[in-house]
Amino acid sequence: MMFGLILLAFIACYMFNSSSCKESCLDYQAQTNTPLDILNERYARSEIDREEYLKRKQELSGQKQLISVIKG
Repeated sequence: MMFGLILLAFIACYMFNSSSCKESCLDYQAQTNTPLDILNERYARSEIDREEYLKRKQELSGQKQLISVIKG
């Protein structure tokens, strides 16, 4: 009987610790994405076109240069 309770406590602790670790690891990954990282990911997934990508990249970098987009 005592062995069963100890085993149950071990299983409960293991499940609690492993789930909280996964959540904290995911939170850390979400916090490390910069706006430029997110922009790059959106462009890679084709959520935005090249013109929009270059415009937003220019805004994020703070440059006031004109970017010419060759349309083909």
